[in-house]
Amino acid sequence: MITPDTLNSKSATADTEVATGLPGPVRLTAQLVRSFGQLSLLTNVWTGILFMLALFVGNWQTGVFGLLGAAVSTATAYAMGVDRNTIDLGVEGFSGCLTGIALYIFLGPHPSTYLLTIGGAVVCVLAVSALTRMLAPWELPVLTAPFCVVVGVVLAAAPAFTRVWPGGSPSALPVAAVPGVEYTWTDLWHGFFANIAQVGLSAHWYVGLIMLVGLFVGGIRHGLAAVLGSAVAVLLAWALGAPPGVVATGVYGYNAVLVGIALGTLFLVRTVPAALYTLVGAAVATVLTAALNAYFAPFGGRTLSWPFIITTWLFLAAAATFPQIRRTT
Repeated sequence: MITPDTLNSKSATADTEVATGLPGPVRLTAQLVRSFGQLSLLTNVWTGILFMLALFVGNWQTGVFGLLGAAVSTATAYAMGVDRNTIDLGVEGFSGCLTGIALYIFLGPHPSTYLLTIGGAVVCVLAVSALTRMLAPWELPVLTAPFCVVVGVVLAAAPAFTRVWPGGSPSALPVAAVPGVEYTWTDLWHGFFANIAQVGLSAHWYVGLIMLVGLFVGGIRHGLAAVLGSAVAVLLAWALGAPPGVVATGVYGYNAVLVGIALGTLFLVRTVPAALYTLVGAAVATVLTAALNAYFAPFGGRTLSWPFIITTWLFLAAAATFPQIRRTT
């Protein structure tokens, strides 16, 4: 999650200054659009527009639930008196956006899902504030932790309620690879783009293509960081023999994409050692994704973006001991 204290503080400040002078409805629209852009840690309005477009192209209901979550979280932030400049950046809306998308994907478009999205989006605002205070002594960013906590709790509780759980097995994706299964070129290039699409919880490669365009619109470095993070994930998954079908849907790579963007463009000073450090982080996130899939599978848990969060926190905390790696804040 980008804040005025990160690498993009100057551009973020400029964005909020521009937003302050906008008419109310236009300013609110920009806030909601930026909530989508913040899925990739960017405040750029055009990035947000392209991300929102991509999600609606993939599945219009995904876009609707994402928009509902963003709107409720943004409204809650207003009601709670959160600083308007922070709201302008989309920081308060993006966890609600992700929550709406995730609950639709895992629970379906039922009336209860709408209610859970609204409630979850409200709690996300509280979780953002609480986790910001809790992590402040370690100077660690909140990232997508509020979304993971809220959605994790809801999905864990869902099977206990017949009007919430749609039925079927609550188990996560299979984690065991099947020996002898060969990759095709399609598996690899679909996986490359699907890694980016999964940032918005979509498995469609064309959604990832549109989102990648949005990343490059937001900044060349952001686009390149996503490309490198996705490439590392695909190559590592292929080299280790991960199931081709799972790789093709981006399951193993989206956390690496987010780590690439976070470490490569936001939280570390841009140097050659930092770039190599970021690539290692992307590789760690890929393996950690497989590990957490295995951890959560027995009780039907969801990995979500925990590998990204854990890897980023680990690498930022460790950076203080390495003279060649410097943090931006």
